[in-house]
Amino acid sequence: MKNVIFDFDGTIVESLDFVIDMYMRWYPNDQHLKTIDREKLRNMSITRVMEELRVRPWRVPALIVRGRIEMNKNITDLKLVDGMDDLLKYLDDNKIQLMIASSNSSRNINKYMKHKDMRKIFKRVYGSVGLLSKGKALKKIIDKNHMDKRNTYYVGDEIRDIRAAKNAGIISIGVTWGYNGIEVMKKEKPDFLVSKPSEIKKIINS
Repeated sequence: MKNVIFDFDGTIVESLDFVIDMYMRWYPNDQHLKTIDREKLRNMSITRVMEELRVRPWRVPALIVRGRIEMNKNITDLKLVDGMDDLLKYLDDNKIQLMIASSNSSRNINKYMKHKDMRKIFKRVYGSVGLLSKGKALKKIIDKNHMDKRNTYYVGDEIRDIRAAKNAGIISIGVTWGYNGIEVMKKEKPDFLVSKPSEIKKIINS
């Protein structure tokens, strides 16, 4: 059986603008934030983004919790990535086992999927995965679900997703429509790099 594990934010749903705007609402008097180049942020690692936004490491856990709570209030307003609904339906129809592993909370993801009537498509949703510990989390998911690594893919929009897939010994599919841009994703050398969801069908079928 083939398995496809998806990241959520930036991969399945368009949430980058929401996250940046949310952060700017928290700190309306920070003049530095008003000059932030969003495209520049897309070509940085998560640690560099935190430096650019002047986020001190000790503040990260509290900001994540606060962000998840605020996102829960607005999550049904987020848009699916164009073509993602067709891809997920196709994979489900073809008996591909689908899961989600995300830094967002399971509560938020399940709420969104229920709103879109897509919850049954995914066998498991693993939320609240650490920002920098996805590789370890993917290994646990693979072991727990007895997955064949040679037939398991992780689809993500950030360089940390590619590194996590490599660390877990599974096939990495990087997408260019999410939080990280195409140039920085290319440098990470994923097994596959796609610019639209329909390209993932060909990869899974090959």
